[in-house]
Amino acid sequence: MSTDDKQMIRVGTERPNALLFTGGVGALVDLPNMSVIVRGLDYWDHNKSQLTDLTEPRLLRNVRAVLGRQVEALKPAPFLERKPGEKPTGDHARVGVPVTPFPRWMRCSRCSLLHPLAGDGSSGAFLYRNNNPYKPDEARFVHENCPQARQSKVKPSAIPARFVLACKDGHLDEFPYNEYVHRGKDCSKGVDGKLEFHDPGLNAGSAISIYCSCGAKRTMRDALKHHSEWWNEVLPLCRGRHPHLGKFADEGCGKTVRAMVLGASNQWFSVLARALYIPDQGNVLSELVTKHWPKLAGVADRAELGSAVKYADDLRPFRDLDLDDVWSEIAKRQDDVPAEPEDLTAREYHALVDPGSAKKGDADYEARIVGHVPPGWEALLTRVVAVTRLRETKALLGFTRIDAPEYGEVDGDNVKRAPMTRSGKPTWVPAAVTRGEGIFLQLDTGTLQAWEAVAEASQHMANLRRAHRQWRVNRALDGPHDDYWPGDRYLLLHTLSHLLIREIALECGYSSASITERIYGTTREGRDEAGILLYTAASDSEGTLGGLVRLAQPAELGRLLRAAFSNARRCSSDPLCGDYRPSETEDSLHGAACHACTFASETSCQRGNRFLDRRLIVPLDPEEPKLDLLTHLGGLPASV
Repeated sequence: MSTDDKQMIRVGTERPNALLFTGGVGALVDLPNMSVIVRGLDYWDHNKSQLTDLTEPRLLRNVRAVLGRQVEALKPAPFLERKPGEKPTGDHARVGVPVTPFPRWMRCSRCSLLHPLAGDGSSGAFLYRNNNPYKPDEARFVHENCPQARQSKVKPSAIPARFVLACKDGHLDEFPYNEYVHRGKDCSKGVDGKLEFHDPGLNAGSAISIYCSCGAKRTMRDALKHHSEWWNEVLPLCRGRHPHLGKFADEGCGKTVRAMVLGASNQWFSVLARALYIPDQGNVLSELVTKHWPKLAGVADRAELGSAVKYADDLRPFRDLDLDDVWSEIAKRQDDVPAEPEDLTAREYHALVDPGSAKKGDADYEARIVGHVPPGWEALLTRVVAVTRLRETKALLGFTRIDAPEYGEVDGDNVKRAPMTRSGKPTWVPAAVTRGEGIFLQLDTGTLQAWEAVAEASQHMANLRRAHRQWRVNRALDGPHDDYWPGDRYLLLHTLSHLLIREIALECGYSSASITERIYGTTREGRDEAGILLYTAASDSEGTLGGLVRLAQPAELGRLLRAAFSNARRCSSDPLCGDYRPSETEDSLHGAACHACTFASETSCQRGNRFLDRRLIVPLDPEEPKLDLLTHLGGLPASV
């Protein structure tokens, strides 16, 4: 953490994946005694990090298509392992992800004084303290001169005030307590006025009151009302502040802000790009360049390549190759930046459908077709693949606030991403690699096409499409809106995927939050995909333990499918859940689905729990009895 631009102090730890899903650039992170914001990439320092750049050329191409050709690398978070016998304040303690306190308004836990920190980490009121360098999580701010603790040796902690301001363009700012409590007027005591933050402990933000020693008082109820017209009367317009970058937007902002409580789930949504590793098939040169791409990406010409190969030991494998061919391959990749991000799932789907085409013995990819599909499920499945080894690389492209992007993956012009650097043009992006295992299910396209013929003509599916159009209109997204409809087949596969995740979590020992989906349901541009990949992965180089891939066996998978379809018939929130239909006024993108039956964690779902509907899986709608997949399968198969 930096309490100013010169002082770096370790204040906690974070998992690599958390930097992509919950606590990345621009996100507020709750530490035991303070709240901090992760700083922009300009402040990150990889010079002492022991970790090397990540290699995934397909993903890097897409990142460059979105953020610009200047992006050269995918980098893990800076890390330096502590050496045996090294002091806790050694070099390792100064290598990590930079953060800074935010919000800077703090309140004394004893006397309720409300006061901001100054730029050097102190204000005369609150001072930084950590007397145990072996426990950075004990770092805190204290009220040194608290009038209620003058005789105490242990000074009371200062904790973050609970509110911030945010706008839909990704800006974040301090809550204007002084202006708010005085209703835009000057304090009668001038600079001598002191604010107090009184929290009755009712877990209701609106019950909190702000007091000033001049006699002014105001509760937070007005600031937290959910009406934008009211916000403009009570709160200032957005100033365009990016606290993670230490600057304001060059063009300003002026949009309506929203008061938010610290820890609110909609303060930060990541915009990610991800790719599964697919080995090159038979092209030795291409595979070798891919393996060493972090070293080769910045090579400027043939002469520089020759010098690098001659003197760099890790490029020794290229010494026996024709360097003209090597340079040709490098130059092709350097210039090969698509105008728009590509759909990386097509190649993944073909590799999963035909796992025998991949090179044997690859440390990062291994898959095999299970002998046969579960008995009785032949109308649903044509192939089951046990993926015993896989590698996934994820990259952070930016983030949004208040509204999550429609798609969790790269979404081109439909995401208003907040910048990760002061210039808005990063030369690298944070990324992480995980390794694990999975199950791939290829569904029968004939069965799906028969279902699609009914679904396309149904009133319910028409309502879902109309709700999707309105959802995009409400967010002022570019049209034509129907071009962004994922497809009827996608909704079916997506819902089935979520139902299976719940059943698998009960069987394999992994929590549902650690199981991720990848849906292959594209029917455009001549593609006819019909697959679901469910996998789990860990940042450890050895991957996971095999509990998931075991469930690909026919008997195990058949039991899971039966349970998924059976449990989809009911929900503890029925009839509210089962009868729910999206409407233009409710601004939702799901049908009969909720947290009790179908929703998954944000780390599991590709679409933020949108495009889900149990009505497409099992018969819940008497008005459209053939809308569900189970009816097209002829019901559940007899128990085997």
